[in-house]
Amino acid sequence: MTEISPVVAYAALGTNLGDRPQALCRARNWIQRIALEGKLEESRIFETVPVGPGVQECHLNQIVRFQTLLSPEQILRFFKEVELWLGRRSRPRLHPREIDIDLLFYGETDINLPELRVPHPGWAARSFVLVPLLDLDPDFHCPVTGISARACLEEHCPHAFEEAWAWSPEVALAV
Repeated sequence: MTEISPVVAYAALGTNLGDRPQALCRARNWIQRIALEGKLEESRIFETVPVGPGVQECHLNQIVRFQTLLSPEQILRFFKEVELWLGRRSRPRLHPREIDIDLLFYGETDINLPELRVPHPGWAARSFVLVPLLDLDPDFHCPVTGISARACLEEHCPHAFEEAWAWSPEVALAV
């Protein structure tokens, strides 16, 4: 019998429509169901400038890390189902969204399929991924390439802290 070993996975969560904090909370609660022993490690929540067409609300973004026994394909299917359960509607790429859940890393696995690429393409050039990723793990290096997230932030996102800042519910309520 083949024994399945746990794998460390990272997921990026984002939302800029509706009750944004609630959407992240509900997404984390669902992801706990596929995490070993229901354990998730979480970055703080960051508010980030939108990337995409037209005028959009700022996003709330967060990174979670968890161990799982699921395959990357199973995780992708699960994430897509969770997005639907949480009310995501189909829109063109980079348009506003109720929730977005992306598999960033899956152990040391490099996947290049039409429907799934891991490490997630563009992770190393997006402040809305790098800032919360470094919040969760200040010494993060891509498990596939060995590239430092801090070096990526410095090279590709010179205005990262103008594009992503720690979100606080107290500040959000005061505005």
